[in-house]
Amino acid sequence: MTAVSESSDASTELSGPSEPPTRAARRMARTGDRPLPAATIDRRPLVVVATVALSGLTALTAYADPLLLAGAVALTGLALAWGWLDLFEAPSPTVPRILVGLVAVAGPAIVAATPDDPYLRNLPAVVGGGLLLLLAHQLFRRDGRSRLTEAVTTSTAALAILTCGAAAVGLARVTGGVDALACAAAGVAAAALADLFVNRPRLRPWLLPLAMLLGGWAAALASLAAGSPRIGQAVLLGFLVGAVSHAMRRVLATLPAIAGTRGQVASAAASLLLNGVVVLVFTRVLLGG
Repeated sequence: MTAVSESSDASTELSGPSEPPTRAARRMARTGDRPLPAATIDRRPLVVVATVALSGLTALTAYADPLLLAGAVALTGLALAWGWLDLFEAPSPTVPRILVGLVAVAGPAIVAATPDDPYLRNLPAVVGGGLLLLLAHQLFRRDGRSRLTEAVTTSTAALAILTCGAAAVGLARVTGGVDALACAAAGVAAAALADLFVNRPRLRPWLLPLAMLLGGWAAALASLAAGSPRIGQAVLLGFLVGAVSHAMRRVLATLPAIAGTRGQVASAAASLLLNGVVVLVFTRVLLGG
């Protein structure tokens, strides 16, 4: 017993006193925080560039022609279909990618082809048909249907985002809809600039408010150029789309596949398409369109 005690004391003396924990370590122990994944804190300039480009294309085509707007939304949907399943590393992605791409084109087309309001009345048929085809594909898989739940949820999430984007196509024929869509596109594009500061630890907790401020500022400038909506309404819309788009990109940034080109383009497309329904509700409720 004495020998063991002496050896323990000797090892303690050799190791020396332990260093006190750092302030960050104490904060993590107290709050239960965990370090962010490495992919989350890396800058992705391609995401920012793609978001700005797709947003600009949406705004320009909205003023040009409703059919061109439908084409721009379809192109953005195809960008989502191109990389969404790879972003989530979904099993057996080839057929679902094709089906999601078909819905990406058919959704905006059916909204643009609807002659009168409500313009979205035929959209559920397209989305429902796409969902049935995606589920049928899972039944006919010959690989044992591994990771079935993940495959279904990933594909249906893509359909949900595409549905939100297709909802914006009808705004080209709604009073105040084009100007609201342009303000929203400007807000999404400006909010994406906040992503460039994600690698700065001191600014990282403030990226969401920064994205909202940038979105509101850009939407206000767009409303001044277009003449509508009112400044206060445009700022509110910019806040909303800035927050939604930033949150979508930050969630997708946790996935390892975001490092690839397809994943980054899909992240940009998703952050824009998701706001289609936001602009639609905003226009219908606040602008009376």
